[in-house]
Amino acid sequence: LVDLGTSGMTLDEQIADLLDLINDPCSVAAGRPTSVLALGLVRGWRLEDGVLTVTFCVTFPGCTMAPHFTEAAREALSFLPSVVRVETVVDTSAEWMPPPRAPMHGEPQ
Repeated sequence: LVDLGTSGMTLDEQIADLLDLINDPCSVAAGRPTSVLALGLVRGWRLEDGVLTVTFCVTFPGCTMAPHFTEAAREALSFLPSVVRVETVVDTSAEWMPPPRAPMHGEPQ
């Protein structure tokens, strides 16, 4: 089980904290693990009737790594007490722009 440690946090803060723990698989492979949130791959989320829908984008339309981080998001966010089900959407039409100064870790390989 996950210790959410969410006492006093808003639901949006809890969601952001959990998404910030999920690293983009390509950044991990490059030896510079960076979260999907820090990379700007999270477009937004909404909670409606217990269903949390998170919308992601990808760095390019042919990205094959999206299923890895969307599944990780579904698993992590399903522990939130107000969430009955998590749905993820990948918007391949959204133009991804790297955020300024994305905090990357490690040395490029």
